[in-house]
Amino acid sequence: MIDMKKIIIAVILILIVAIGAFVFISANSHATKMEVTSNHTLKNGDFVTVVLKDQYRNVYPNQVIDVKILDDSGWANKYNATTDSSGQANIALEGLENGNYTVHANFNGTIFLSSSKTVSDLEIYDGYG
Repeated sequence: MIDMKKIIIAVILILIVAIGAFVFISANSHATKMEVTSNHTLKNGDFVTVVLKDQYRNVYPNQVIDVKILDDSGWANKYNATTDSSGQANIALEGLENGNYTVHANFNGTIFLSSSKTVSDLEIYDGYG
């Protein structure tokens, strides 16, 4: 026969550990924000630069950022970039036609970093057409 007191104690211990883990993660998690720091008019061969930081301007290296560059018709060019030691992720622009684009950057977050998104306008102009 199963001892009810042992089951209740086990359940209470599991709840205490779960609550403790939640409190620890909540106390040590950081809100993040991203911004596109490159110029808004670029040409093929230039880089779109996205910076991942927190509200105190601390940067976060080695974090993966998903970037979509959408043209006017909604066609998306998808990229993954990893932030460097200064929190910057650089995406090289190649093969894009002159025109207006929208940059959508997304950081999915980690256990200690919250997710964040940003959207920015971009114009590709190579000096011809």
